[in-house]
This record gives sequence, structure tokens and C-alpha cells, in this order.
Amino acid sequence: MTVTLANFLRGDFARGFLGRVASQALAVIILIEAIFLAEHFTWVFRDAVRHEADLSGIALILACTSTEIFDLALAVAILMAAYMTLLRMRENREILVLFASGLGPYQLGVLVLMVALAGQVISTIGSGVADPMSRYAQRSILFSSELRSLKKGVAKNEFYYFPSYVAYAMERVEGGAPPPTAPGEVPVIDASGGKPAAAGKDRTLFVYQQTGPNTSRVVTAAQARLDGPDRNGRIVLNLSDFTSHTFADAHPLGGERPVKCINCPDTLKDTPPISMKVRDMSQLMMVDQLLPFTARNSNTVEQTLFEQLFVPDDRTPEARAAQMRLLAERFSRSLLAFLAPLVALLGVALTNRLTNWFALPLSCLGLMTVNLLCESLITNVAATSVAGALLPVLLLYGGFAGAIFTLIVWRHAEFVRPQLARS
Repeated sequence: MTVTLANFLRGDFARGFLGRVASQALAVIILIEAIFLAEHFTWVFRDAVRHEADLSGIALILACTSTEIFDLALAVAILMAAYMTLLRMRENREILVLFASGLGPYQLGVLVLMVALAGQVISTIGSGVADPMSRYAQRSILFSSELRSLKKGVAKNEFYYFPSYVAYAMERVEGGAPPPTAPGEVPVIDASGGKPAAAGKDRTLFVYQQTGPNTSRVVTAAQARLDGPDRNGRIVLNLSDFTSHTFADAHPLGGERPVKCINCPDTLKDTPPISMKVRDMSQLMMVDQLLPFTARNSNTVEQTLFEQLFVPDDRTPEARAAQMRLLAERFSRSLLAFLAPLVALLGVALTNRLTNWFALPLSCLGLMTVNLLCESLITNVAATSVAGALLPVLLLYGGFAGAIFTLIVWRHAEFVRPQLARS
């Protein structure tokens, strides 16, 4: 009785093979991701605390970090799962029975090819869509956490750095003068968030802003509150007991030398600082003035695969080359997942009693070597077009796939005949 390919793929053997590979690959991915997250937890936690994220935000950021290594973990997981499944089938005489029933390497090769194509598709989705969106989600969570902390009120004795100014909040005894700023010291900013101060105490807000090459402004306020943002991203900054001092810098920032007015009138040589004091003041601002948040498509690592393929050509050559390098890296990782089952098949063919203990580690080492060689090639090729970026990667992986296929054909007998004890 002739068994067609369609009947074979619908049979119990094919379903069992694909199910075992999928379950074992999932277990290996979870293990690799757990090790990766455990190693990166300290960095993620430190960054989240710096932006004052809560526990739920930290958990979300940690979960989004897992996509950074998903494509590489998927390739290794497919290799290990396919190797263990095929080796167990060989030693349990399943492949021998399969070949004796009239089915040959063609049907089994179709199953391996299905695993390879599925791995490449999943890897492409993970690195080309899920990872960019996860990176954008991390930035959004940190931005929302920092904005929420500013609306609640900043902590005392803390520095806050913004694009054009610095802030600092200090607690002082009621009726006392605010602590003086030492000559040459950078003043800073804060906001108490409108919260009632403790009995007998108050918060003083210092804000430093450089308004010109040699001109600075220092602002102090007893209380500050942020209202908003609205749908258009506008916020209102409310200040109480607001004072502003604008003066010439004695020590300008950035190592700039103060400008001397040699032939100016005497009235301009010693210009007194400009001071202003207001009981209550409100200023309309945009969120970007406090916390800049760029669009997702302006960051190369946050662009999806489709945006990289169809990006406008009006970018600078350097930006376009960086974008094409990232596209080539993602394409390379997807091909690595495609190559993994072939490497596993070769590893099974080379596994016997002598090589049983190091055939799988050498297979993983060979897969990682291919990845490193491809990354080195991508780094040295400064392509500005999609074809120029992907063609070298495709040729390199094509050469490796051809070499692996040749070795598999050469060792095909060892792939069918059991070499170890029954597992």
C-alpha cells in the first residue's frame, strides 16, 4: 500500500514528531529566557527605579526585555529539541521501521523542513515585530512612570535633569531662609506636587536654566504642581512664591569663557541681575519640554521589519546604513533558526558511542560560529539598500546549508542505523 505525503503528514508519526519538537523547544526557550532575565534583572531594576517605576511597571519592563534574545534562544532551542527527538527516534528504531515500511528520507526531510520554516517565520516575527514593539513599550512605561512621579511630587534632596534645566527640592524649617548656593555651584529644580508639608517644615524648589551663552536663570518656588497632560500633551505648571533671577555667568557651563565687553559703555559693563517675584504663577507647557518622547519610527531599533523595508530614501547615508545593518541582523537570526534543524540532523548522523557526550555541544558551537561569522560580515558591509544588505547574508547561509546537506547525505546510513543503547 502506497502512503502519500499528505497521508503521512496527517499520520500519528508526523504529529508526534512535530509535537515533541515543539514542546521540548518551548521548554528550552523558557530556560534560556529565565537565565537571561535573571542576569539582566539588576540592570532593569536600576533603570526602572531611576525613573520611579512601580512594581507592575518593573514586571512589564522585565517581560519586554525577554524579546531581546528570543531569536537566538529560538534557534538554540530548535536545534536541541530536533536533535533529542531525532536521536530518540533512531535509537527506538522508529526511523528504521519507517524506512522499512516504504517511506524514505524524503518524507522525513519534509518534516525537518517544516520545522525549519516554522522556526524562521517565528524568529522573523519575534525579531522584526515583537522586539521593536517591546523596546518601544519599555520606553513608554519609563516615560509614563517618570511623568506620574513628577505629577505626584518630587522627593526632597533629589536632582532631576531635564533637557534645558536642572531641578532640586530641599526641605527647610519654616521661617528660615533657603540654603545659599555656593559660587560656581549649579542650582537645581523641584516640585512638591501640591502636597501639604509637614508641620513646621516646607519645600524649597530650585531651578537652574541657561538661557544664553553666558546668561543663566535661577528660579525658586515654595510649591509647584503639574496639572495635565491633556489630549494634546499640554500641561500647566503652577508655582507659589515664585522668584526668578537672571544674571551673567561667572563660570559658564561647558567650559565656555565669559565674554568681555571691552569697548562698551560703562552702564553695560556692570549690568545688575534681573529679578522678579510673583506670589502665584502658572505656565502652559508641553510634555516634551519636561520629558522628551520621540516617535517610534525615529528610533532605528524600534522600527518594525516592514518599516525598515519601506523607509523613505531621504535619510542620511549613515542612518540608512545603520538601518540596513539592523535589517541584515534580523534576517540572519531568522536564517539561523532555519539552519538549526539541519545542524541537528547532522549532529544525529555523527552521534555514536564515542561522540555521544559532545555531539550536541559541538552542534550548538557550530551554530553559534555561523552566527558570529555572519555578524562579522554584516559589520564590515556598509550597504544602503535592501538587496546589498541581505544578499551577502543569504549567500553565506546558502553555503553553510549546502555543506551541511552534503555531510548529511554522506552520513545517511548512520542516521538510520541505531548507534547507542535503546533509550
